[in-house]
Formats: sequence, structure tokens, C-alpha cells
Amino acid sequence: MTVEELKQKAKNIVSELLPDVGNEDIADDTDIFSLGLDSINAMTLVSSLQDNFDIQLETSEFNFENFQNIANIIEMIRRKKGL
Repeated sequence: MTVEELKQKAKNIVSELLPDVGNEDIADDTDIFSLGLDSINAMTLVSSLQDNFDIQLETSEFNFENFQNIANIIEMIRRKKGL
């Protein structure tokens, strides 16, 4: 899977959690919490990312920075998958 495919898939997951936000509203560096992601949605996001990208996150990886924007999410996924 290419980086662009990873980004698109991650954006789709985020936009499903935020019904008023479309993929075109999410730039790589957009703070997704400022778009309306709250703590409950963040837990759903974590679960969805683990399921969709077949990764398992460690407790130490559950931090704001890893989930703040698409660029950080993709970097974390790439590290987990060894890409």
C-alpha cells in the first residue's frame, strides 16, 4: 500500500467519525481534534485504525501527537508496519 493509499484510507476513517467533515476538509496537517474529534471518537478512531491497518498499538503510543493529524497517523502506521 502506498503512502497516498494510506492517507486516503485514514481520511476515510476520520471522516466517517465526523459526519460534517469531508475528505477534502482534511489536509495532512489539519488538527482533527479542531474538526470536532472528541475523546470518545478518538477511542473509536484508535480501534478503527488498528482494525483497518492490521496493527496493534502499545499503551505508550496512545498520545495526542500520534493522532493529532493525518501526517502523524500515517507516520505511526508506517512505523508499526515497517514501511
